Amino acid sequence: MVTSDALAQGVAATPLQATSAVKRVNPPAVTKASNTPMTSSQPTWQDLTPAQQVSLRPLAAHWSSLDSARKRKWIALAANYSALAPPEQAKLHSRMTEWASLSPKQRDQARLNFAQSKQISATQKAATWEAYQALSPEEKQKMAKSAPPKPAGAATAAKPVAPDKLTKIPLRKPTTRQASEVPAISQSVNRNTLLPQTKPLPQPKPTQ
Repeated sequence: MVTSDALAQGVAATPLQATSAVKRVNPPAVTKASNTPMTSSQPTWQDLTPAQQVSLRPLAAHWSSLDSARKRKWIALAANYSALAPPEQAKLHSRMTEWASLSPKQRDQARLNFAQSKQISATQKAATWEAYQALSPEEKQKMAKSAPPKPAGAATAAKPVAPDKLTKIPLRKPTTRQASEVPAISQSVNRNTLLPQTKPLPQPKPTQ
């Protein structure tokens, strides 16, 4: 027969065994924080040359948040910064400042608008040309003046000169000497053969 002490020991041991089994089945998950530092895309601001840092100064605060492709595009756009005139340099920096002030969503929309503007269909081009043809001569001349100047050395199409602006060559009347020589020349030409006529040789006088 099983004594009461044995039953008490068995009942007391059962909760301990169940607890240890639960601990073995479900071990506590240990999460470790990643110590890997966040690296910026290349090139970093420190990798740029002093001249590049000057040309890209409005983007200095946002440079680390740009991806490599966007960085390369800005570097290419500012490659000739030192050769630009001061007004052009200020204009380029103004564009950078405006772009840096946009939110990520606004930047994506600006890129989308730029891509769409490059994909103009032939129908849209034809409509633009028809609209230009409908302009008055004064409006066309105004647009031509506001257009950017052509690069030096470009060939230009020759414009026809008005007849009233052509140089007139004065007609000269033949002189008296020239008028007298014309009949002589016309008489020395055979009208049938258009060959010069030879004068007959003088006949020798008969000897007595």
